[in-house]
Amino acid sequence: MSELPGFTLPSVFDNPKGWGPSNSKPTNIFSEIPYIPFSKGDKVTRVANWINPNENRDARDGGRGRRQRDAGHQAYGSGTAAAFVYAADEDEESFSLVDNRGTAMRKIAVRAVQGGPRSGNAGGARGHGRGGMQRLGQSNNRFGGFRRRYGWRDGAAAQRSASVIAADDWKEIQEIQFSRMRDLSFDAGDAEDVGMYGTTGVWDPALDRLSMRMDKAITASPVPRFNVSASDDPVLAQIAEKNPRVRVLATDAVVAALMAAMVSNSAWDVVVNRVGDRVFFDKRDGGPMDFAPVNENASPPPPSEAKDASSINGAAMLAREARDTTRSLIAQSTASKTIELERKNPFSDEEEKDFNAYRYRTFDLSAQEGEKPCLMAVRTEVDGLTAEKSPRQLFIRALTQHDISATGAGGALDWRTRLDTQRGAIMATEMINNAGKLARWAFQALLSGADQIKIGYVVRAHPRDNSRHTVLGFQSYRPLEFIANLGLSEYNAWGIIKALVDLCLDLDEGRYVIMRDPNNPLIRIYSVPPGTFDETNEKPKEGEDADNDDEGNMI
Repeated sequence: MSELPGFTLPSVFDNPKGWGPSNSKPTNIFSEIPYIPFSKGDKVTRVANWINPNENRDARDGGRGRRQRDAGHQAYGSGTAAAFVYAADEDEESFSLVDNRGTAMRKIAVRAVQGGPRSGNAGGARGHGRGGMQRLGQSNNRFGGFRRRYGWRDGAAAQRSASVIAADDWKEIQEIQFSRMRDLSFDAGDAEDVGMYGTTGVWDPALDRLSMRMDKAITASPVPRFNVSASDDPVLAQIAEKNPRVRVLATDAVVAALMAAMVSNSAWDVVVNRVGDRVFFDKRDGGPMDFAPVNENASPPPPSEAKDASSINGAAMLAREARDTTRSLIAQSTASKTIELERKNPFSDEEEKDFNAYRYRTFDLSAQEGEKPCLMAVRTEVDGLTAEKSPRQLFIRALTQHDISATGAGGALDWRTRLDTQRGAIMATEMINNAGKLARWAFQALLSGADQIKIGYVVRAHPRDNSRHTVLGFQSYRPLEFIANLGLSEYNAWGIIKALVDLCLDLDEGRYVIMRDPNNPLIRIYSVPPGTFDETNEKPKEGEDADNDDEGNMI
């Protein structure tokens, strides 16, 4: 009797974070095949799509409002379609189209382009008289109120100021457009825990039942929560000393800001110190990394000019108010019980006490097995734990609403009257007005390994009083779920970090600055003299106090 033929099952690599092969377990079969990533939520309607998504879709569907509906929305993975587009080898500029229409047809085409009607009621002239005439200043847009209310951006964008002015002795060495960053992708794999430091609190489950009628006043004072730069962190220095593979050191606030670079509208800067074989991603004390802006993506944003510096609805005062409110909210929501973590807080002493808890982790940024190992050590924050047998780590933040009639409110609904019935619409509006800040929070929670994000809706007790606040409710998200709701990609975020790390490792030893251009979608990298931004050399800007932030904290 002949033996039956054998069958060997092929090895299958699971990718729980998305579709397609994973970079953490590469296979040689697909190494030379171009691949377009796509989301699990995409609706697949074609077996093969030969249409370039970058083409003008209005030309295919004859208009029908596609330009307005699709403006600003890009299909996931459409930026990588260039790998599949045919490119002609020969120059085709010498070819030109010849108009072979008759004279009568050409006249009709010219009249249609110019908007001239063939009759008194044609060409959209209805309601404005013959010829489509319209009074000066009168708009025929029926959706103007809807756009202003729900965050549509009409009109010229407001001119913003840079976070730091480039000096004459600064040398620009690189300019990176956001369009080049959109196609980056990298899988950092699972993080490795190094240790947990400090003391954290236990979440009060009664806060999950808050509502408009059962709100709670915030009475806790904003306790000090330090945000020490990576170069001054003794634990990061110990990690790098023990493990020579650690070549990048940073904090979660800085890494999250780089990950969310394409979403942010406000200006920011990161100080890069290239020392030996390592790179430190640092921040400036009192700089934009210590404050999360409020309504930075709103149109128009809160006023940020020097004359508005003392206004409670100005950008600077709103950012400080949001930081202090989040500190108070974390302290009050986790005051029921305290838990000592593995080791003591590295920044607390007899004179000053840091109420933060930290979790140090390392991420593998090595792209290939043969490449020189490169680990990134990151200090992340632990805001609280749940009261369970297996406690879940929490990432707690406060969304604040000031005066909804002030400039920069972004057309937000009144949370006091709409939160219980229209929470989805409120969060959708916040995802427009605070897209950059929410993206930072999402990536910070991802870096810290938090199991849940808890966002509190906080309003002022009175719109003109920024010292008393009330929390109306909380909303919980899983980090990956929140990132997907924001329309972001974890792979693209790690691709940005990987590209910047490789670029900085190739630089010569010295100090550099990564700046987000305030008015253009790009970042610039400058080489600056040694000692720039040191406390002895740094001078405050005009109209800014020298001790802008004596605690150096970013919430």
